[in-house]
Amino acid sequence: MVQDSSHDSGSHSPEDSLAQPQNRSELVNFIAAAREKGASDSFISDLLRSFGWPQREIERAYFVVYEELVGRPIPSPQGGQGESARDTFFYLLSFFTLGMWTQALGEIGFVLINHVIPDPLSRTHGDSSFQVAFCLARLLVAYPVYLLMMRKILKDIAAYREKTYSGVRKWLTYIALLLLALVGLGTLMAFLTSFLRGELTLRFALKVLVILTIDGGVLAYYSQWIQRRPAQA
Repeated sequence: MVQDSSHDSGSHSPEDSLAQPQNRSELVNFIAAAREKGASDSFISDLLRSFGWPQREIERAYFVVYEELVGRPIPSPQGGQGESARDTFFYLLSFFTLGMWTQALGEIGFVLINHVIPDPLSRTHGDSSFQVAFCLARLLVAYPVYLLMMRKILKDIAAYREKTYSGVRKWLTYIALLLLALVGLGTLMAFLTSFLRGELTLRFALKVLVILTIDGGVLAYYSQWIQRRPAQA
């Protein structure tokens, strides 16, 4: 019985030899062994990603591999955890200002539509100059701040490749994408409701078009932006 158990423990099936590493220590060992066999880093990274390993985990494992090769730890950047807090501030401010200037832009579109196609049933024919002025004020303030924040974010990503895979970037961007998707879906529902009730007007359809154009453009940009990968050095 002892011989049988030792035989079983010493035997390895093909599935065991090809088992996916289950933690970072095994991931480091796998990368080191694959490099010793002559596999390139790009091939190993693509292979691990195809098995579902997050890029951030792969890079952290490579940090350990190269620290062992060099014999020295990778220098820590200045800032530590404060960098994540700063990045969160930049992303939140950029998304808040994005919402401000896109909402102001859509409101200006509404004002123009109301001016070109007035509602004959509406009893409010007040001066829209204050509304337009307030929209322009939001655009003039929020849009430059948004551009400044995005410039800073893109500059950091270009300088520090690992920030491409940061949780701050992914979580906040996907939350913004969720909100954009909900706005688009709600607008389409309102359009279909008006259409099915036979109450659809050109005025309402143009306003729906304004919302979907702005919302769809921002959604398309950030959907592509979150999928970007850093250029290989």
